[in-house]
Amino acid sequence: MRLYLLRHGPAGNRDNWTADDYLRPLTQKGERTMQAAAAGLKALDPALDTLVTSPLVRARQTAEIVGNAFDLQVKEQEALSPGFGLAQLAGLLTIFTEARGLMLVGHDPDFSALIGRLIVARGDAQVRMKKGACCALDLPDETPDPDHAAKQLAGSATLLWLLTPHQLGMIAR
Repeated sequence: MRLYLLRHGPAGNRDNWTADDYLRPLTQKGERTMQAAAAGLKALDPALDTLVTSPLVRARQTAEIVGNAFDLQVKEQEALSPGFGLAQLAGLLTIFTEARGLMLVGHDPDFSALIGRLIVARGDAQVRMKKGACCALDLPDETPDPDHAAKQLAGSATLLWLLTPHQLGMIAR
């Protein structure tokens, strides 16, 4: 399976936001950035067939922009809320077993840590995802057992690419 991890686009300043952080939206610049990034993603790999997002507003908005570019319906999963890791990934892989190209839209530092765990069997690789960055990984075809996800998934992925939203926008042009 091809797995894409997309960090949500630039959102409003956390320090100035007084409402629930779950409701913090993308900025206008963040929306434009993600529209360009979505066009770059479309140019790179049109085989994406499943799009799943965190329920947080900024992630949902990011997913909807990508969904429009790929003409895909966005599915929401609470598991993609902050705190997402190998066990939650294993759970999602058991739900979306038919996906050939699965994109998950979520948050950092979760995604950076997850990529590090997926590509290194012991320890962690140091990976940093910018807001709006996307990573493509190839995962083994067997669905991991959620009870043993860390052991089965750690080091099992092949990193194909990790691109910033700026790089994705350049690909679109």
